[in-house]
Amino acid sequence: MKLRQKSYLLTVLLIAAFLYTSMVLLLLPNIRSTVDSAEARTLGEEKALAMAVDGLFSGLNEEERIRYARAFTAYDSGNATFAIGRDDVFWAMTEPIPPATEPGKVRWYLQDGRTVIACTDMLPDGVWIRYRLDATDVIAGLTRQAVVSLLLCTLLIGGIAVTLYVVQERINRPVERLAHELRTPLTVIRGYGELLERAKLTPEQQHAAASYIVAESERLGEISQKLLTMADARKNVFRPERVHLNELSEHLKRTYPTLITEIRWDALTADRALLLSMLGNLIGNAVKASEPGAPVLMRATEGLIEIVDSGSGMTAEQLRYVNDPSHAKNPSIRSGLGVPLCHEIAALHGATLTFASKEDEGTTATVRFGEMK
Repeated sequence: MKLRQKSYLLTVLLIAAFLYTSMVLLLLPNIRSTVDSAEARTLGEEKALAMAVDGLFSGLNEEERIRYARAFTAYDSGNATFAIGRDDVFWAMTEPIPPATEPGKVRWYLQDGRTVIACTDMLPDGVWIRYRLDATDVIAGLTRQAVVSLLLCTLLIGGIAVTLYVVQERINRPVERLAHELRTPLTVIRGYGELLERAKLTPEQQHAAASYIVAESERLGEISQKLLTMADARKNVFRPERVHLNELSEHLKRTYPTLITEIRWDALTADRALLLSMLGNLIGNAVKASEPGAPVLMRATEGLIEIVDSGSGMTAEQLRYVNDPSHAKNPSIRSGLGVPLCHEIAALHGATLTFASKEDEGTTATVRFGEMK
């Protein structure tokens, strides 16, 4: 895994941890408030029932208390049950019987798959009341709130992750392209530099080698600036001029000695640096796909430039990718090709780039120029 991929994953994980932690911290006060409210309601209803029972029982004997206690079984608060008794004797009850708890305290528990709150109160003469309130709806409400919050937080994290990925790609794509494009000019500069350093050359040869180094250095500066701003594909990146294909082919031959050219198209209007980058990519890929020393043909006719090799060709999957890199899955292709960049450069010139290939029969890359965008 690349460093930038690790950094991206770490950043997303840290953001997720921060947002989930923040969500929990924001939910906790509301959960506590809801729980406290449910407990206060249970105690309040129980106290009201206890006062009613205590007032009714005042001055009654045991038998009368039992009779009136049973009358209370008709009490219905919607989702409450209770029991009345003294010592270990139940005088009256509604089902299910709430458990005993410490007076003035509440207890949460599960009964028959439902969440309930229970409390106990002691009346004078040892009479007790056990009260139970069904809190299933309270827990269901808190659960829904937690699930919705979790879903929204997850969607937010997903949105941030996608945004970070897009931003990272916009930042890294020009850098990766630049690294790809620097290889060929740097190889030429290094080659001629070593030639000047180690070989005995005539003054004319020295001048020619120095000229190539200067030309490639200028190309490096120009293509670097264009590639670093090309992500926006704005018009100010594209600087058309009259480009003579014979002169361009001679430049390419100095970099690729096995290149053979058939030029029947004098000149076209194009961005020289970008056009040279695209053709250099296509020719470089053709050279790599061919046997060492095998010729690669660049053929140019009116409105058409073709790069033809007799190399190993491509599989159907690889061919789908090079013809539509934005939608097809990137298969394992030697040297990376830089095909998406070539497609973008072609599009800036109002051209289309297509590949035709069969395994063991070579590949033909065709650039068809139309009306410039």
